[in-house]
Amino acid sequence: MFKSGFKTRAHLSLLIANIIYGMNYSIAKAIMPDQIKPLALVAIRSISAASLFWITSLFLPREKISKKDIAYLAFCSLFGVVTNQVLFLVGLNYTSPVNSSIIVSTNPIFAFILAALILKENITFLKGIGLSIGLTGVLMLILENGTPDVSSRTFVGDILTLINTISWAFYTVIIKRILEKYHPVNVMKWTFFFGMFINISLGFPGLRTTDWSAITFNGWLGIGFVLFFATYLGYLLISFGLRRLSPTIVSTYTYLNPVIAAYLARSEERRVGKECRSRW
Repeated sequence: MFKSGFKTRAHLSLLIANIIYGMNYSIAKAIMPDQIKPLALVAIRSISAASLFWITSLFLPREKISKKDIAYLAFCSLFGVVTNQVLFLVGLNYTSPVNSSIIVSTNPIFAFILAALILKENITFLKGIGLSIGLTGVLMLILENGTPDVSSRTFVGDILTLINTISWAFYTVIIKRILEKYHPVNVMKWTFFFGMFINISLGFPGLRTTDWSAITFNGWLGIGFVLFFATYLGYLLISFGLRRLSPTIVSTYTYLNPVIAAYLARSEERRVGKECRSRW
C-alpha cells in the first residue's frame, strides 16, 4: 500500500512538472531576447536554483554523500544542468515554442533506448506500443507544421533542441541510481552547484550587458516563473518522479508538452488577432 502511495505521488509530481514545462515554452520565449539574453537567463537560472536547493537542504536531515558520488554528480551536471539548460534556451530563442515542445516530446524514445542499454531496463511489448502511439502523435504534429527548412534560423534552433533532448534523456538515466540513494534535494543542490560555474562563465557577457532597469514588470514575472517554477520546482518534481519510476515512464509525460505549448501559442495568436481587429 505504501509503495502504491509513493508511486501515485511520483506520477502526480511528473504531471505537475510537465504542465509547468508546457507553459514554460511560451513564457521563456516571450522574454528572450528582448528582455534578457538566453545565456544570461541560463546563468541566473543556475544561480537561483543552486541557492534555493542549498537553502532547502538546511531544513532536511543531514546526509553524507561520498566523494565518489560527489564526482559522479559533477559528471551528471554536464548533461542535466549545463547542456540541457544552455541548448534548450538558446534553441528556443531560434525556434518556436510549438516546434521546441514537439522535439522535446521525442525524449521517451531516447530514454527508452538508453535505459535499456545502461540500466538493462526490460523492453516490454506494452512499453513499445505506448511509445509508438506517442511517437505517432508527435509525427502528426510535425507534419501539420510542414516540412522543415534546413537553411532556416528555426532549423538551427530545432537541432539544438534535439541535442538538448538527447542530453536530458541521458541525464534521467544516469541520475536515477543516485536519486534512489540520496534525497532529491541533496542531489539537486550538488548538481546545480557544479553546473552553475560553467553556466555563469557562459552567461557572464550577457549578464554584464543586460539593462536590468529596462526589464518590464511582465518581463520580471516571466523570469520569476522560469527561475522558480520551471527550474527549482520542475527539477525537484522530476527528481521525485525518477526516484520511484523508471526513466522511460518519467519521459512519457513529456508528451503533454506540445499539447500545452500549442494551446498557449494559439491562445496568444487569438489574443493578438483580436487586438489587431479592435484597432482597425
